[in-house]
Amino acid sequence: MFYKFIIFFLLTHSLYSTESDEYVLLISMDGFRYDYLDKANTPNFDKIVNTGASAKALVPIFISKTFPNHYSIVTGMYAENHGLIANTFYANDLQKQYSIRDRNAVENGKFYGGEPIWVTAEKQNVITASYFWVGSEAVIKNHQPTYWKKYDQKVTFNSRVDSVISWFSKPIESRPRLALLYFHEPDWTGHEYGPNSQEIIEKIKEMDAVVGDLYDKLSKLSIYDKLNVIIVSDHGMTDVSDEKIIDLSSFTDLSKLRVNGAGPTVFISSDSKQLLKKTYKDLKSINNADVYWKQNIPNRFHYKNHTRIPDILIVADEGWSLMPLGHGASRPKGSHGYDNQLDNMKAIFLAKGPAFKSGYIREEFENIHIYPLIAHILGIDPYKDIDGDINTVKDLLSR
Repeated sequence: MFYKFIIFFLLTHSLYSTESDEYVLLISMDGFRYDYLDKANTPNFDKIVNTGASAKALVPIFISKTFPNHYSIVTGMYAENHGLIANTFYANDLQKQYSIRDRNAVENGKFYGGEPIWVTAEKQNVITASYFWVGSEAVIKNHQPTYWKKYDQKVTFNSRVDSVISWFSKPIESRPRLALLYFHEPDWTGHEYGPNSQEIIEKIKEMDAVVGDLYDKLSKLSIYDKLNVIIVSDHGMTDVSDEKIIDLSSFTDLSKLRVNGAGPTVFISSDSKQLLKKTYKDLKSINNADVYWKQNIPNRFHYKNHTRIPDILIVADEGWSLMPLGHGASRPKGSHGYDNQLDNMKAIFLAKGPAFKSGYIREEFENIHIYPLIAHILGIDPYKDIDGDINTVKDLLSR
């Protein structure tokens, strides 16, 4: 058994740990659907596509929400393995509620399983930096990025770009080789106006201009020839309307149950098996949604083998919205969180730099493969328990 381990270690080490002095900048544009580049004139995105490597789409994990997917991108794991199962959920192992708006929860490393790429890198003496990436505000396995920012959505996109430029301009002994950068658009515009609105077209153009400004500044850096830029999004967006609302409280009494979520997905849990059985029976009559016992959640979701997964999961059909306790005040025109295989839930992947082929476009792939891709470029050994596989995406690489 010992010899098998040694052989596995040597093979894995040789696959990832090349002598590398390259840099990686990982950028997320929240809610940038896979087909948005076809909706507007985007010369800066187009230049990356024409001179770099890209995919026809990037497939999010289930559920197709912001926090779980950003964390999957940097851990290479499905939600059932890293434990960040939704934007809001109850962690029964911790007896605590997680919410993206709860500062104490967001900064509590106990909610975050797996090993983010910055932890993997810092453990191997590679300096990292993060501007607003999910998980980077918490201490995970006794590590954080060397440089990180506490989330403040009011910070302008130009200021975020300038901070990244300043990080990459540091002396080599304090300069990060991996930086992560997050933008909350076009997600916010997609929610407010819908993915097929004129407003989303204008926002796509704005984000293209952000890319142009970024590259103007990156090109002046001394490290530019060694820099690999990867642009992704966490999920897509679909149209929703007031005509497609499912009021769960009209089917069953939820007042004695633990309920989380709304819109595309709702979680229901209870210590009472009798109460759960009645609730499940009541809700099975719902049209335009699927109701699952935890053990019957489809395997392709990779969403049942964690203690935090709820007893009952409800997934609305695309475009339908679940309202647990009547109609809420929010009336978005766009939403996400549905079945991750739906085209409208799919995201983008574009990359340019010395590690990538030029003018190469491949078929879609799952976002869990980005972690091992970055590890390979940086020449660091990946965390052993990831779901992603470098061999799935090696065709993107120039060598």
